[in-house]
Amino acid sequence: MKQKLLVIANPFSGTNAKSNLEKNLQRLNEGQFEMDVVFTQHAGHACDLALNGIQNGFDIVAAAGGDGTVNEVASVLAGTQTQLGILPSGSGNGFAMHLGLGRDAIKAFEILKHGQSIWVDTCKVNDKFFINVSGLGFDARVAYLTKYNKQRGFIPYLTTSLKEIRHFAPLNLELTWDEGTINGNFAAAIVANASMYGYNFTIAPTAALDDGLMDVILLKEAPVYKYLLASYRMLTKTIHQSPLVTSFRTSSFQIKIHKQDYFHVDGEGFIMDKDLTFSLQKKNIKVIANAQKG
Repeated sequence: MKQKLLVIANPFSGTNAKSNLEKNLQRLNEGQFEMDVVFTQHAGHACDLALNGIQNGFDIVAAAGGDGTVNEVASVLAGTQTQLGILPSGSGNGFAMHLGLGRDAIKAFEILKHGQSIWVDTCKVNDKFFINVSGLGFDARVAYLTKYNKQRGFIPYLTTSLKEIRHFAPLNLELTWDEGTINGNFAAAIVANASMYGYNFTIAPTAALDDGLMDVILLKEAPVYKYLLASYRMLTKTIHQSPLVTSFRTSSFQIKIHKQDYFHVDGEGFIMDKDLTFSLQKKNIKVIANAQKG
């Protein structure tokens, strides 16, 4: 019996134009799946469509879009037996890159047909779900400020980053977990389930999706030029070796804040007006990954 595949596509992401995505997928499917393709119409719609997919007995629900679309679909599939597929076509595609799926939806569909299904961890910060990377500080501020920008991709993100970095002030944070407490001023606190932001920028080189731990990376207070000089380390997967970084690994922890700022989940920014509690749900979702990765 054929597996049932539901593709939930964001029509505003990269290659997901309605005129060609469904046609290309049907051509590549070659009868392997009993497949439906549906397009989101507004923020949060992917959650409703994923729930419908579970209720209608689809074996695989695939998110065709960027990290935001993956986040919405995964948040509904977590804790179920329905498999998550990913057809990356957004701008960053960090989670897809970690899974070895690349950044091309069409090529990733071939992987979906022959890939391996693995159980991976998921995370929450307070009541918000994430599967890739969360955090607060500079990257969260940029994520929030670009949230409503009609332009997508690396250039708007870079432009906002360069503008904000000139007057950004580090946050005074208190982080508490089972093994200790850290107090200090930090430019960012990154909480990683997987390793990549996107665009091949690796923020947590040691992160693994099935180890029951989040990697917490703290960027210490420093002059701006030092951050810029160290940025190459994200491309060489050595950021954890920088003297600007301190880190720890845990399954849960809290961050106490002293003023309102921003945090993000899988690249979507929000206003932070209370303390944050991070938690991990071990091997909570089944994802199709590249069988040839590594």
